[in-house]
Amino acid sequence: MRTLLAFSLSLFFYYNLQAQVTQKPKLTVTPLNDQVFVHITYNLYLGTPVPSNGLIIKTKDGVVLVDTGWDTDTNTDNTRDLLQWVADNLHQPVRLCIVTHAHEDRVGGIRELHNAGIRVISTPLTARKSVKLGYESPEGILPNDTTFTIGQEPIRCYFPGEGHTSDNIVVWLPNQKILHGGCLIKSVAAFGMGNLADANLNAWAATIQNVMNQFGNARIVVPGHDDWGDTKSLEHTLTLLKKHKAGQK
Repeated sequence: MRTLLAFSLSLFFYYNLQAQVTQKPKLTVTPLNDQVFVHITYNLYLGTPVPSNGLIIKTKDGVVLVDTGWDTDTNTDNTRDLLQWVADNLHQPVRLCIVTHAHEDRVGGIRELHNAGIRVISTPLTARKSVKLGYESPEGILPNDTTFTIGQEPIRCYFPGEGHTSDNIVVWLPNQKILHGGCLIKSVAAFGMGNLADANLNAWAATIQNVMNQFGNARIVVPGHDDWGDTKSLEHTLTLLKKHKAGQK
């Protein structure tokens, strides 16, 4: 009886510990200045929480999001928490969300946004790819290079070429000198290239060079995952690409 009790207790503590280990962290939000914030949501990869970065842009006419929370079509709690944070802290409506490519860490929360009556836009290619992956379609209206203004805040959406995916775009805030590079750009904290399932490794370096030519004066560059900082992440991405290609030989 004592042995059975000890065994039962050990099972209880084991599964309780496993549940704690695999529990993903909640949404966090970090200000870059008084108008722009990084929203960080998490999902689990091989049992380890992985952060995903998007932007919250406060304008005089409401909030613009860059990318949804990292969700799946059946679980949109990260994006729900993101909308709640905006309501509680900025006290403004979300006017728009820009989706930077068709992976779940960018478009996974689209159903939650649509349910809240929020417009979600992307390039036509991202819209088509989102539907193929089983997500609701964003409005595929963005050209390859366009700038529009919301609440006196200009926002540029730019397709620099293929890299992480065939549809990856970057978002530039010229007044702030802030670049959201998404998963095209690797954080200086990254040791590898990450998810390459839809990557174009042959084009990626030239695409990064296009970004450097266009936005080399950026004060802050926000990659899709992990830490952000200045333009060193662009150079770091090129270094990682070279190492990856060398390792394939």
